[in-house]
Amino acid sequence: MNNFFKFLFLYNFFFFSFLTPIKSKDYDLKSYMCADEIGPILEFSIPKLDNSKNSKISFKIYKSDNRNFFDTLEGIIFKKSSPIDTSYSYYAIHSILKVDGSNFINFEFYPPSHLLLKKGGSQFIDLVCWNENK
Repeated sequence: MNNFFKFLFLYNFFFFSFLTPIKSKDYDLKSYMCADEIGPILEFSIPKLDNSKNSKISFKIYKSDNRNFFDTLEGIIFKKSSPIDTSYSYYAIHSILKVDGSNFINFEFYPPSHLLLKKGGSQFIDLVCWNENK
């Protein structure tokens, strides 16, 4: 009889634990600074993305020859789910093309600290990011 109660307890525990939805950590409404070995490259904020899954944003891209200066660009941010684990989300950002097309930038942010940046036709570069408390 004692084994029956143990079994019933474990069965109920696992049954009810699978009924509760698993939610990923929310990175919306946070600002991030991303850098390479030399210094800052990118600064952006993630807006609140409810059901739309995309929104317009502006971000700062620092000049490679002098990291004290930056350009502010606009883009569209998309919140995407991992095909393997639907509880994990990452963000893809595509810049809005300038007239000459030279400032086209794509990046993918994998919270909490990894970003892949692609400028124009170049390859992706890895950046480390941290939360900017303002």
